[in-house]
Amino acid sequence: MGHSMLEFDFNQEPKINMEFLKQKIPTTTFNYDELMHEAHLRAFSIAKMMQLDLLKDMQDSLLKAQKEGMSFESWKKDIKPNLAKKGWLGKTEVIDKTTGEVKTINVNNRRLKNIYNTNMRSANAQGRAKEQYARKGKVYLRYVAIMDGLTRESHAKLHGTILPREDSFWASNYPPNDWGCRCYVQSLSQAELKTKGFKVSPKSPNFKAHKDWNYDTRNLKGDEGIRQIIEYKAKRYANNPALLQSLNNLEEEIKQVEKNYLAIKSLREKAIKSKDYDYHFLKIAKTPISLQKALGSKAKEVYLSGYTLRTHTHHDNVGEFDYSLLPFLLKDSNVYKIKPSKTHHIVYFSHFGDYYKAAFKKSDIDEIFLQSLIKSSGKF
Repeated sequence: MGHSMLEFDFNQEPKINMEFLKQKIPTTTFNYDELMHEAHLRAFSIAKMMQLDLLKDMQDSLLKAQKEGMSFESWKKDIKPNLAKKGWLGKTEVIDKTTGEVKTINVNNRRLKNIYNTNMRSANAQGRAKEQYARKGKVYLRYVAIMDGLTRESHAKLHGTILPREDSFWASNYPPNDWGCRCYVQSLSQAELKTKGFKVSPKSPNFKAHKDWNYDTRNLKGDEGIRQIIEYKAKRYANNPALLQSLNNLEEEIKQVEKNYLAIKSLREKAIKSKDYDYHFLKIAKTPISLQKALGSKAKEVYLSGYTLRTHTHHDNVGEFDYSLLPFLLKDSNVYKIKPSKTHHIVYFSHFGDYYKAAFKKSDIDEIFLQSLIKSSGKF
């Protein structure tokens, strides 16, 4: 089918698709429509799954399935034991911790297949869109429906529609366009249009996606979804001071990550050029209780030096973004092991399918410094 059809090398890991799944923030929702539209691009949410640790497990399992090309049957076999262990398989009662509502649900193969298909197809769509909108020159997009007996009539009518990728039609109708939608989009240059004998459609079709999917699914709008998650949570937790405080803390952490990224990028560029920046320091995260206890420290902040950024460029899979994520990575819930030594402590933590190993040292005046950061796709 060539580059223009699916635009993936099936011998390589689907890295773009995985990044889409990886960057999502686990967010508990009792009902699907509590999060609307673009917020789903930044939130990893499964309706009625109210345990954050289980949400993270599900996210990691889908990342593994994406990476290894696992079929639904293989993924189901892999995830079911953990679901059973944590009480989210078969008939089970779930409680909305905000309202106290209790509901009995049935987590069966049909429900699991819907979770698998929704996440995989959404991730695949984001991967396609990112590559299609990165192509140079004049590019057209062609709507492709799977023309079999399972395809909705309204989606089948869209099959073969060709419009410029800038056309407003794609902003609200880039598939998936409904639950279970298998449609996708093909990108074509002007030369490819001519070779295949395709004609550009005279006008946009009169079509409206399902209300749950009637938004821009291409994921081209940056952090807008994160803001929507925060707004949604703020309204939902308005009468719960403890949860609202947790949300405010999350918002502050997001601001810290944004601030970190710009500062770390600037310092790293300067430090690589000159050793004069070795002793320039940045506050990049609050010190978690587990690390304070391990180091016997009362230091509230973790520092990063220009020296570390200059001398650790050999860790080529760790960039400014990884360092900037420290406020999230260092949460006590992510730390799974601390290994002490006489001079420093090694902390192991995981987040969204990646595993990190970091070395921290306490100074003579009780300051904590990050000395190194290493990332791996497998557990250390």
